[in-house]
Amino acid sequence: MLRYKRQLRLAGFLIASGAALSLAACNDKAKEVKAPPPPSVTIAGVQSKEIRQSSSFVGQVAAVDQVGLVARVNGYLEKKLVKDGAIVKKGDLIFTIEKQEYQASLQEAKANVASAKADAALKAADEKRDKDLYQKGHVSEASYEATVAQMEQANAAVLSANASMSQAELNLSYTDVKAPFDGQIGKTTYSVGEVVGPTTEQLADLIRLAPVYVNFSVSESQYLNAIKAHGIDPTDLKPSKTPDLTLVLPNGEKFSENGEIVFIDNKVDPKTGTIAFRGQFANDKGRLVAGTYVTVTIEAPVKTTALVIPQASVQRDQRGSFVLAVNTKELVEQRYVDLGEQIGADFVVTKGLVEGERVIVEGLQKVRPGVPVKAVLATKPAE
Repeated sequence: MLRYKRQLRLAGFLIASGAALSLAACNDKAKEVKAPPPPSVTIAGVQSKEIRQSSSFVGQVAAVDQVGLVARVNGYLEKKLVKDGAIVKKGDLIFTIEKQEYQASLQEAKANVASAKADAALKAADEKRDKDLYQKGHVSEASYEATVAQMEQANAAVLSANASMSQAELNLSYTDVKAPFDGQIGKTTYSVGEVVGPTTEQLADLIRLAPVYVNFSVSESQYLNAIKAHGIDPTDLKPSKTPDLTLVLPNGEKFSENGEIVFIDNKVDPKTGTIAFRGQFANDKGRLVAGTYVTVTIEAPVKTTALVIPQASVQRDQRGSFVLAVNTKELVEQRYVDLGEQIGADFVVTKGLVEGERVIVEGLQKVRPGVPVKAVLATKPAE
C-alpha cells in the first residue's frame, strides 16, 4: 500500500513537471512571436549640390530723389495744376503763385537799368570832354579826376541795376513751381488762395519712383564674411564684380527684379556696430514704395558645391545641431553637425557628415541612438 502511494506521488510529480516545461516552452514561443520588428523610418541621403552662397538682412526702400517743393517767394497760391498723387515729368508746372507784384518789380528794375545806362553814357561823355581839356591845360587835374570818378560811379550803378533786374527776374520765375525730376506728387499742404512763402511749410513732396534704393546694415563679422564669400570689392562696385541682390516683400513674395550694390560706407557706425550698404533696383513697375521694409539677400556671383541635408532632419539641444543617421549596420547614430546657410528646404552642412550618408527625416520620435531601424528612402524632399 505504501509502495502504491509512492508511485502515485512520483507520477503526479512527473505530470506537473511536464506541464511546467510545456508552459515554459509555450511562453518562449509567445515571446518570439510578440517581438516587434525594427521601426520604419524615412531617410534622405547627404547630397552634394551646386548652390549660390547668400546672406539675408532687413532693409528699407528709399527714394533715389525726394524733395519738398517749397514757395521761394511770398504770395497767394494762385493755381494748383496737378492732382495729389499725380505722376509728373521734369519741368511740369505744378503750382503758380500770384505774379503781379513780381512783374511790377521787374518792370521797375528794367527802368532803373535804362536810367543807369543813360547816366553812365552822360558821364562817359563828360569824361571824354574833360580829358581833352585836361590834356590842353584848360582844366585842372583835380577837376578831371572828379569827372573820372563820376563816370566810374555811373558804371557801377549800371552793374547794380542789372543785378537788381536779375533778382527781379529770378523772383518772378519763382512764382512758377516746377517738377525738378520725373516722379509722383504727394498730398499738397495748402489750398488755392492761401498765403505761402519761404517760411511756410512745403507745398508738397515729390518722389522719384524709379529707380529706388534699398538701405540695409550688416555687422562687422557679416561684412567680412560677405566680402570673403561673395567676392565683394568695396573699392570697385562695378555691377559685373558685385553679387546680385534679391528681395522678399512684406507679404512673403519674392520681388521679380534683381538689384546691385551701389554703395558701402567707409566706416562702422559706433552706435550700432554695423556698416551701411545700399542696393539699387530698377523698380520698372513701381511696386517698391519708399519706406517699405523688405528682406534683402546677397547672392554670390558664382555657384559653389556644398553638402546639403533636409531641414526636417535637423534637431537641436544644448550642445548644438544634430541629426540621427543610419549606419551600414542599420543602427541609429547621433551626429552633431555644423550648419551653414539655409537653401530653400535644405541646410548646408560644413562638418559632421560626408556625402552618401543617410539621415532620418521622418519617424524621429520612434527611434533613439543605437536601435536598429528599417530605412525607407524618401520619395520626395522633406519639407
